[in-house]
Order: sequence, then C-alpha cells, then structure tokens
Amino acid sequence: MEPTVLTAKVVWQDGRYLAAIEALGLEGEGETIEAAQDELINQVRYWIEVQDAKSILEESLASAGFPGVEEDTELQLEFVE
Repeated sequence: MEPTVLTAKVVWQDGRYLAAIEALGLEGEGETIEAAQDELINQVRYWIEVQDAKSILEESLASAGFPGVEEDTELQLEFVE
C-alpha cells in the first residue's frame, strides 16, 4: 500500500518560521525552520492520536482531501519551503 503524504509548507512570517499543513489546519512555529518543523511534528502526532482515539482518523483525513486511508496506511510528512 502506498503511503499517504501530508505536505507541510514552511514560510517566514511575522518574524518567525511557520510550518503548516493547511488541509488539516495544523501549524508549528519557531525561531528556526527546525523548531517550526519539530513543533508541527508534535502537533501532527497529537492530532493523529486524538482522531484515532475517537475512531475518526480515516474519516477526518478523507474530509481533508486524503481519501482511501485505512488503519494500516502509512502517513508520511514532507516539508517544502
């Protein structure tokens, strides 16, 4: 099964770096690119745990534009600048 790729954009905004997955409404910010990315990774992990605990992960991803995700689908986070 192919992994589902979640793409995060990293931009300089208002004196800080912002890493965001717009489709999911998740963001991380920091003074460096790495700090923003690390914060977003933590946000994504937490979001996945919450959605999974509610048994709505697949539904939430599908409504965000990531259809066909199943329990054994690998999620891959990629950063672009």
